Parts: sequence; C-alpha cells; structure tokens
Amino acid sequence: MPSDRTTVTELGTGLGMLGRADIDEAVRSRTPVMHSLSPEMWERLARLRAGGAYDAEFHAAWANGQAFLAAADGLRGRLPNVVEWKGTGRAPGDEVAPIDLRVDHVYLVSCKYLSNILFNVSPSHVFDDLLSGGPGRAGRAARGALPGGGDWYAEVAPAEHRALYEAVRKAASRSEGVTPAPGMPVRRDRAPFVGGRSPTAVALPGLGAGDVLTDAAAAAPENGAAGAPPELWRLPPRAADLTSAQRDALGRWLRPGWPAEAKPLYAALSSAVARASVRRWEEAMDAGGGRGEAMLWRLLRIGSAPYFVLGSSSARSLRLRIATSWDWRQQFRLMSVSMEAQPGGQPRVGWEAVVRDRVSNEVHDVAGHIEVRWSHGRFGGLPEAKGYLDTAHHLVPGYVTLR
Repeated sequence: MPSDRTTVTELGTGLGMLGRADIDEAVRSRTPVMHSLSPEMWERLARLRAGGAYDAEFHAAWANGQAFLAAADGLRGRLPNVVEWKGTGRAPGDEVAPIDLRVDHVYLVSCKYLSNILFNVSPSHVFDDLLSGGPGRAGRAARGALPGGGDWYAEVAPAEHRALYEAVRKAASRSEGVTPAPGMPVRRDRAPFVGGRSPTAVALPGLGAGDVLTDAAAAAPENGAAGAPPELWRLPPRAADLTSAQRDALGRWLRPGWPAEAKPLYAALSSAVARASVRRWEEAMDAGGGRGEAMLWRLLRIGSAPYFVLGSSSARSLRLRIATSWDWRQQFRLMSVSMEAQPGGQPRVGWEAVVRDRVSNEVHDVAGHIEVRWSHGRFGGLPEAKGYLDTAHHLVPGYVTLR
C-alpha cells in the first residue's frame, strides 16, 4: 500500500489532468477516467482530502496535472480518456523509467515529489552489470540470498567486514545476564506545521515541510552501554550464519548507534567498500569497451521512449520531458565520465559526467552519487545501492522543461 503522501501526490497529479473545476469536485466525481482506482481507493482519497493534512500536496499535484493538460509537450488541452495509476505494482520485465501514471496508453508520467532518488538496486547490478536491463527495483531480493552469500560488503571488503562483525558480536556477548535498556530508535518524523510550514524544515514549492530528523535521532546515543537482548548474547562466528531472527534483533539493537569499539571499524569498512566499488565499476566499464554514454543514460533513467516528470524539488516545481537516448545523442556529446570514492557515513561512490551541447557548444557538468547500505538495518539484510542525482533536475542535459 502506498503511503498517504504518495497516494495524494500521484493521484492528485492525475486528477489535475481531467479539466475539473477544482480538487474537491474531481475527488467527488469518482470518474471512470481514473481507470485503475477501486471504490476503496476513492474512499481513502476522499478521507485524505477531507482530513486537511495534505492540502499543500494536493494543490501542488493538482497544479502539475493542470500544467500537463495545457502543455504543448503534453495533452495540449485535450482531456484524457484513460488515466492509469501504477500504485505499488511493478511492471513486468525491464523497467527503464520509474512510471507512476499512464495517460491514454501513450503518455508515461513519473511523479517526483521531494525526491532525488534515481534507483535502488543491488550493488552488483550497478558496479558489475552497469544497470544493464534497466535499473528497476526488481532483481536480487534484499533477504532472499540469506543466509549464505551475496553480501557486497563481505565480497569486496572481507577483512573489514569480519572485523566489524566480530566487534559487534563481542559487544553483544558482554551483555549476557544484563537487563536490556529500552531502545531509542532513530526515525524521521513529519515536522509539525506552524502556519502551514515547519520552522526547521525546507519548505518546497507548493508543498509543506519535508521530513526532518527528530531530536531523538540527532542526539542518538552510543550503543553498547545498554544490555543486548538475549538472542544476541551468543551470535555465530560468521555474519553469513545469522538467522533471520538474529538479524532483526541485531538491527534493532544497533539502531541507536555502533558500540564504541565498532565505530572506527565501520568507518574503515565504509571507506574500503567505496574504493572497491569504484574499482569494480571501472573494471566493468573497461571490459565493456568504455560504454560511458550508455552508462550515463541508465544512471539518468534515459531510455528508448520519452516520458515526463511532474513534481517538486527543494527549489522549484518539476515539469520535465525526459528525452530518449536517440534525442540525447542528436544534441549532446559525452566528453568524460568519472567515479570516485567519497567520504560519508555510509559507503559512497560519486560520479560526474561532462557533456557538450552539439549546437551551442556549451559544456554541462552532471553529478550524482550512490550510497551502499544495509537494506533492513545494520547486518539486517543484503546491502543495496541507492542512486541519487546531485545536479538540479532542470539543469540535466536531456531533461527538458515542459512547454
């Protein structure tokens, strides 16, 4: 089930394309044009609208839908016959673009509200497979290969991974017989609204405050002083042999922070994984004959079919047409692409591409980064690779502002 906010922004965008007088009329209409909405989903949408907590999101999404209806690159004022919502379903086969809405079976729309995430896949799919086949989230399941293998950390930095796990195992074993202290989870909460905006969060165009780190998260204590739960007192010598129950318990226990002796070991693991990931990525690129252009297209989610991005960034509304790879090559030429290990709390690999416009001869820099992290908390599942775009969307070659 999509979150309330995702439901509002995606469906609100679709409703804005219908030419109705206002949001409330569109929600009340329960029009069959919104082809994939069940009666239960209409009820949920009506409750969210009546509740008032997502007024800003409704209005921002509605405005983007209206803009798409009027745009020369979009519907050109023609009312759609069918708007289909993907919801939580995943498209069968390879999915190059992260599509949320399909309009009249032709127009593909990705809704990007408060997000610069490009993809979330297994590390090997990025660094070894070069995102071949599309960077959709399908692929290696985060926990499906456990126990046994498939752990990127253990594969590319085995010594550092073993050292970190051993330090955690010893810290947990010292807790045997000690009463566990209440946990202090680190979480992100929706900031309270003051006059429609949070005083501590970045206010986005047409949207309310974003997610902010709670006081508990900002002041998260060092772990290891409190007793670990009994299921962690006698962990196996190898991380690969952890049971699912032990992984869940370990993730909960480590949520507030690493034990003191494990902190420098995690920093060493993070650095080693980042460097090794860069090497694997460069080796795969070399083995593929330096396919930098195709790699850049995959990183930017540029494929053989055009689609649209509607949403909001931290500074402006997003109303973009994403060019095809054919269009991109007609206008741009890749000069170079590079990767490097970057400092950060998690293994982080940065990438940068230099692109020249064939018509204006102007040079553009495009940058992003990939963070490698455990998928279900520390030692809780296989690491995943989450890709982020660091360049503003409207400045990316091939991301064209909607006309």
